[in-house]
Amino acid sequence: MGPRSTSRSISDDDLVVGYILGPHGIRGEVRIDPRTDVADRFRDGAVLMCDDIGPLTVAGVRGEVAKPIVRFSGYDSRVAAETLRRRFLRVARSESRRATTGAYLWADLLGARVETPDGAWLGIVRELLRAGENDVLVIADTSGRERLLPMLESVVKVVDLAAGRIVAVPQEDAG
Repeated sequence: MGPRSTSRSISDDDLVVGYILGPHGIRGEVRIDPRTDVADRFRDGAVLMCDDIGPLTVAGVRGEVAKPIVRFSGYDSRVAAETLRRRFLRVARSESRRATTGAYLWADLLGARVETPDGAWLGIVRELLRAGENDVLVIADTSGRERLLPMLESVVKVVDLAAGRIVAVPQEDAG
């Protein structure tokens, strides 16, 4: 069994950055399904919160960025790594914000109201999708009708996180 520590408990404000699929090999490594755009999230020395386990320190990383194989300090056998199977890895929202300077966290955009530059209400952000190179806002109006807005400069003009507001020009209105 690996070490257990609960120096910081998991908070509702923590964001999922990965999912441990299961052990890889016999030296305590695990396969990770990353749920983050931060390229070095799984770097040596990074501390991640693991559901029902507590903080884990990355002791080694190899493999592809899209499917990294990670070793955590104190987990040096397949048996120890097995205890991590099917658990989420998280970071504090504040840590995610530091890692995404100049960008937005998806979690911060959910629930934002979307309006046109002249103040006409378009809806509320219900979901975000990854579509090729661009993220797409899924917004719903009061009737529940959904509209997709790509996160392009020509469409999304202002993101005001403090006010919970996004100003956008739907593509059908751009021209």
